[in-house]
Amino acid sequence: MTRRILALSLALFAGSGCAVPPPPAASWSEIRFGVEADVKPFEYRDERGELKGLDIELGNALCAELNARCVWVDQPYATNIAALQNGRFDAIMPMTPTPARRATLDFTDLLYPLESRLVARNGANLLPNAQSLKGKRVGVLAGTSREAFAKARWAPQGVVVRSFNLNGELIASLLKGELDATLQNTIEITEALLNTPQGAAFAFAGPGIVDEMLGGGVAIATRKTDPTLTAALNRALQRLIDSGKYAAITQSYLAPVATAPQQATMVHVAAGAGLPFSQTVQLGQTLYLSGVLGQDEGGKLVRGGIRAETAQALEILRNTLKSRGVGMDRVAKCTVILADINDFSAMNSVYMRYFPSDRLPARTTFAAGKLLDDARIEIECLAGL
Repeated sequence: MTRRILALSLALFAGSGCAVPPPPAASWSEIRFGVEADVKPFEYRDERGELKGLDIELGNALCAELNARCVWVDQPYATNIAALQNGRFDAIMPMTPTPARRATLDFTDLLYPLESRLVARNGANLLPNAQSLKGKRVGVLAGTSREAFAKARWAPQGVVVRSFNLNGELIASLLKGELDATLQNTIEITEALLNTPQGAAFAFAGPGIVDEMLGGGVAIATRKTDPTLTAALNRALQRLIDSGKYAAITQSYLAPVATAPQQATMVHVAAGAGLPFSQTVQLGQTLYLSGVLGQDEGGKLVRGGIRAETAQALEILRNTLKSRGVGMDRVAKCTVILADINDFSAMNSVYMRYFPSDRLPARTTFAAGKLLDDARIEIECLAGL
């Protein structure tokens, strides 16, 4: 997505930069797409200056289905949302739909899936999480969902996030050792670096990242005031799929990066003090957290009974998740073990305060009769990264 992680766009526009009013919503004889054509294999210019790439082919095919003329408007990806809202063009193609972007933009159905992964030098032993990347320099493209993700999830945990306007500049910095890693979509970085002679020293580090801030693919972004255009593009996309034209266009671009399923990476963090278990185990994008008691830093149970022990156990779990760059809203399942089932109501009154009311994890609760160190509660959870 260089500055647009996949900003395909249509419309080569060499104007004064003034806003151009969109055509009437009822008729689309011309569709203007914002494009920053320097991202192989999505959108780029060949040696003759002609637009090429997956997004260009898809855009032209969609326009053909609508009997409209495609116009490609040159626009830096980091500024294309403002340019779209100001009427410089009609759509951004493509753009990753995220909750933040959906607040101000409309989106078509997904055009194709994309995966975001970390790339680092061979042997760097880095993983795409804040714990592994703390103190490291990670390059991202300005204006992309990956930049927003890295600044929100990683930077607060001590990761140095550096933004670049052009992928060429980012890769040059990576090659000179000014960056430790880069967060990219797999197709673009494969084309721009990994498949080049210089890229032999680099590889994907760890599994792909799954997060709502990154989305799962790309779509066409439109103004919320243009619902007829969004609907028309969706109908055209469905016709391309039904006719087989979509597969003919996308197969050669997307197939080369399809890889055989790999065994999920496991990362163990020791509990310390010679304990015979791990504090956490990451398997793929799932984090398993060992059960914790309501103990202080010295290993002694906090005073105050079930309410105090529940709060302390959940604080320990919250801090462990925070160290991995995620919050309690990412907890998917918890098991609560009580020494006395009569503590159930008091435990619940504390437990509920630690999770968003609309994101409560699944849960199993049972009484064990007696717990280690005469604790009144033990809690274990698993979370998605």
